[in-house]
Amino acid sequence: MSISSVILESSRASTPLATLVNSGCKAVGGIFRLDYSRAVVLTDDWRKTQAGGVPHGAFLLAAAGVQTPEGFVLDDEELILLRVSGTAALPNESDLVQTRLAVVRDAGDSGKGFDEVTDELTRNELQQSAFDCDVIGTFYVDRNQTKIQFGSDIDNVVSSARYQVFLPSPDVLSWIASYPEPEGDDLLTLGAVRFASTRRRARESGTDNAAVRVHIGDFVSRKSAVFGMTRTGKSNTIKTLVTAIATQAASSGTSVGQLIFDPQGEYANVNEQDQTGLRLLGDENRVRIYRLGANGSDPQVLPLAMNFFDPANFEAVVDFVNSVVNDQFGTYAYVKTFTSINWTEPDRVADRGDWITWTKAVLGMYGLLAECGISGAPFAAGGLEFGWTDTLYQAFNDENPGLVVKTGRNYRATTPEAAKRVMLHMAKEGSWNQRSTGGDTPFKFIADFNNRASGKAAIRELREFHSTSATQRVEEQIWDDMKAGRLAIVDLAHGTGDVSKTISENTVNFLLSRANERFRSGQDAVPFQIVVEEAHNLFERGAKDVAGNPWVRLSKEAAKYQIGLVYATQEVSSVDQRILSNTSNWLVAHLNSDNETRELSHYYDFKTWAESIRRVEDQGFVRMKTYSGKYIVPVQVAKFDHAMINDARAAAGLPAIEVK
Repeated sequence: MSISSVILESSRASTPLATLVNSGCKAVGGIFRLDYSRAVVLTDDWRKTQAGGVPHGAFLLAAAGVQTPEGFVLDDEELILLRVSGTAALPNESDLVQTRLAVVRDAGDSGKGFDEVTDELTRNELQQSAFDCDVIGTFYVDRNQTKIQFGSDIDNVVSSARYQVFLPSPDVLSWIASYPEPEGDDLLTLGAVRFASTRRRARESGTDNAAVRVHIGDFVSRKSAVFGMTRTGKSNTIKTLVTAIATQAASSGTSVGQLIFDPQGEYANVNEQDQTGLRLLGDENRVRIYRLGANGSDPQVLPLAMNFFDPANFEAVVDFVNSVVNDQFGTYAYVKTFTSINWTEPDRVADRGDWITWTKAVLGMYGLLAECGISGAPFAAGGLEFGWTDTLYQAFNDENPGLVVKTGRNYRATTPEAAKRVMLHMAKEGSWNQRSTGGDTPFKFIADFNNRASGKAAIRELREFHSTSATQRVEEQIWDDMKAGRLAIVDLAHGTGDVSKTISENTVNFLLSRANERFRSGQDAVPFQIVVEEAHNLFERGAKDVAGNPWVRLSKEAAKYQIGLVYATQEVSSVDQRILSNTSNWLVAHLNSDNETRELSHYYDFKTWAESIRRVEDQGFVRMKTYSGKYIVPVQVAKFDHAMINDARAAAGLPAIEVK
């Protein structure tokens, strides 16, 4: 070999792609057959053992070239990324079967071992095997030979004899699993590569510590799904992501609010076992928790309630009531008429008759709330004004003196209890059941509803969400939190499923409306994340009313508002397909049903992982596809701990939390 050739080959062994192959990667064989989507890799037991094992799903690198004293030299500046999908039959498999049978028979008859009944040539032949692999894509360099790029296919098929196949070293495996790595500090070490439940050989070879880094920006203003059965690490994954986003936002001086709907209280409270919790990420200026029964003793915990009898909250109260009764009894005629009431206030002067009809309906609604056990302080501003006649007033006042007072042409109910008494009294009066123009009135619909025990029972569930001391509706407070870049946790552990669903949907609709107002007015968007646990209880598959379904609205509209959604569930099949289709990030742990993995198989190449997802129950073991990631990566997610918490606190300029 000439000197020039040596120099050339030395140089070629130092190119960006050759450097990857020569960075501790172990040769495991060669390609026997290659097409555009699949490859068969020929190997043997010795090579597999020396490489530290080749598990199902493992990444392999195929390179055309030769081995030199300076390292492996590429013929083409490209590497084919393969994934092991199973075993394959050798071309001489039928002959080998006969040989194996003979060896087993001879060893059994003689009582001797494998090595004693075979010659070296036969032993080598019998230890050959083959992998069936998926072609994931091609790594190649740009024109400047400085940057490695990836294509999700191969653009040429050459003689398979030219290819050698390598098992990546821990460092190269980390690079593959984290590709593409960004510039700057937009990285989170989510965990380490993990291909199998059995980890003995991975630990011995060091691949068990191959870090997986993700772009934090992938999870901001996009949809992310966390799928898995109970106790498979969904909550831990979400805590890690939420903490990383908070840390990155504080470090970069940006504002990214985060809202968590917490059905079990696992995010709102500190874990008793390891003393970790999301509330530790900051003080009351950075982390706020909304909970039933909050009494002001904890500055981080605010009441999850509003004053139902504050006129400023009337629209929200009506929406709340309508949502709850619709969810439970929406098919009933009396509910349909009740929820169809138009609550738009008519002009008091120009439409005097309609305005009086409207005041009767408002009084009827407040009276219904009081009848359902929701009590309140006296109405402000002298009472609740409504239209009446002196004759009707006099008949009522004789039985209920002082509850209603006359003011000019109209009357005022002084308390919610007074509104209830008027509602019950006038429900018997036919005169209140007629509009000024004729026909049924909204008040009649309310009176009919009051006669239904089931409907009133649904409203009674809302009593715990009423507080006379609340000065602002919760949705407005949460919107302020999002604008300030806070973490807000809505603790729903003590509410019923129907009410929790209503609170979540009403809040999301309110936030979308506020975001839409800013968008239409040309103001800068308020970026924030919404995290939803037990999403199968909220995402109704096949819902037709897109406009009224906040989750479908969120999946379709949120991008332009810079709103992200992280949803966790064990039921992929329950999630509306419109939401799934708009999901950018997927983290999938153990699912025990082929119905769920079949649904999952419609997206990317999760079909390859279906059996493993059903079989392996290890906590925190996920198969991940991110927005910028080019392929699915199996990951053991790191455990949420105090180091993560203190990193977030340090970024926010807060002192560390000491572990006791």
